[in-house]
Amino acid sequence: MAASETKERIAESLASLLDHNTFDKVTVREIADEAEVHRKTFYYYFADKYELLAFVYQKFIVEAPRREKPVTITLENWRPETIQLLERIADHSKLFLNAYPYDDGVWRQSTNEFVAARLSILLHAMPEYRYLKEDVIDTSAEFVAAGAMGIINKWANDGFKATPRTVLDQITTANRLFNGILDRWKLS
Repeated sequence: MAASETKERIAESLASLLDHNTFDKVTVREIADEAEVHRKTFYYYFADKYELLAFVYQKFIVEAPRREKPVTITLENWRPETIQLLERIADHSKLFLNAYPYDDGVWRQSTNEFVAARLSILLHAMPEYRYLKEDVIDTSAEFVAAGAMGIINKWANDGFKATPRTVLDQITTANRLFNGILDRWKLS
């Protein structure tokens, strides 16, 4: 079996276990048994189950479906790309709910970095914010990403009752409020 297949099988095993267990109850032994690999094989690919969980989040939720070419986030496509991310979270709601409350910040760290990087691209593309220094744009992106993640986590805590489009509207509204603050800051 190829190395990438083994790594993905281990990830799929954790995802499968999270259908019925919370992350804090899953052991490396159970993951290895589910993947039909030795524990040593698990540790060859992952330092611990938290590193594996970060990989699972990336594979099952954060990454867009495999495409021939990676999509660059633009002012024109950010809404549909964000809807797809929210739909992937909803599609894997059981995995998400059984993992993120117990993951010691793995979800927040890995996803916040992903979202902040894309927001930074968008802010750099907005002509009205070209007056801002690079570090202000990057800090603003991190701030807005943290707010977006807070909205997504609230959505999860509410049992994913709202639609992905409603969650996107909430994120957009929060972003507009933040943009208003930036505009006022520019004038002062």
